[in-house]
Amino acid sequence: MSTLILIRHGQAAFGADNYDQLTGLGRAQAAATGRWLQRYRGKSLTLLHGPRQRHIETAREILRAAQLMLDPQQQAELDEFGEGEEILSAAEQLCGHPLLGPDAPQRRVQLQQYDRAISAWTEGRLDFPGRLSYAEFRRAAAGWLRGLTTDPGLPGGSRIVAVTSAGVICAAVCEVLGLASTAWHPLLRGLQNASITEIAFTTGRCGLRSFNAAGHLPAELESGI
Repeated sequence: MSTLILIRHGQAAFGADNYDQLTGLGRAQAAATGRWLQRYRGKSLTLLHGPRQRHIETAREILRAAQLMLDPQQQAELDEFGEGEEILSAAEQLCGHPLLGPDAPQRRVQLQQYDRAISAWTEGRLDFPGRLSYAEFRRAAAGWLRGLTTDPGLPGGSRIVAVTSAGVICAAVCEVLGLASTAWHPLLRGLQNASITEIAFTTGRCGLRSFNAAGHLPAELESGI
């Protein structure tokens, strides 16, 4: 059996003009994840990451802390469905007041409206300009997972680490477990930063080994967004 290790990026700058950057906490989370990954030193590993800066920075911190000499591969399919500021901007259409900038409300209100916008997007009631629809996003994630886990050229016992975002991870879990599309958003809500999800696979068969594991993070490094 081979193993796909999906790692969510460390905490990004939610509520800032540019979400796509790690906070100090996010870098510490990535380093702790790298120390967890040291268990695989001496094993055959492949490291993939998405195209966003938070993916790249998380992968870099993981490799540094794990003391692993790997050549990471960037894959567009590991991109998220939208950036934090894009989602909050779209959410302004629903709530009718600013969610970013000097007039932004408290973080609690931002998070409520952020979640509301994602819910509307999954139901086809809201678009994120320039982004895939929910159905398109799910199909893309499913295609990536299928291509990886059915690759006849992949040696048995491979370990593939993929640094990505919550949307891709939860889409992969839904595919493995055969869950309805309505299950994706509830899974998304609970996914922690720098959490680990493991999928065991052999050609044509997949099984979920772990989901949203964060035991490698000290309590003071845990965060949801």
